[in-house]
Amino acid sequence: MPLARAIEILSRQTGCPVLIDPILMDGRTSAAVKGAYTPQAALLHLFGSVHIDVTATVSGLSVSPLDATALTSGDTRSGLRSAP
Repeated sequence: MPLARAIEILSRQTGCPVLIDPILMDGRTSAAVKGAYTPQAALLHLFGSVHIDVTATVSGLSVSPLDATALTSGDTRSGLRSAP
């Protein structure tokens, strides 16, 4: 599943908005999340091995790259845009 779609579904199911730079989702796909996770842990799982940080804020979750490799698209898993 495209990472952007997976994040949209996660946001809707948890009621937790996600603020993310679209470049972090570009060309990436995600694995299914199975089991019980916090919204923050589920979001980290969706990104797989991509080096990101997920921070809880008063308005939801904010995703930031930890290094330049997170900014390269086409990773096997995956700007400022709020997922509904």
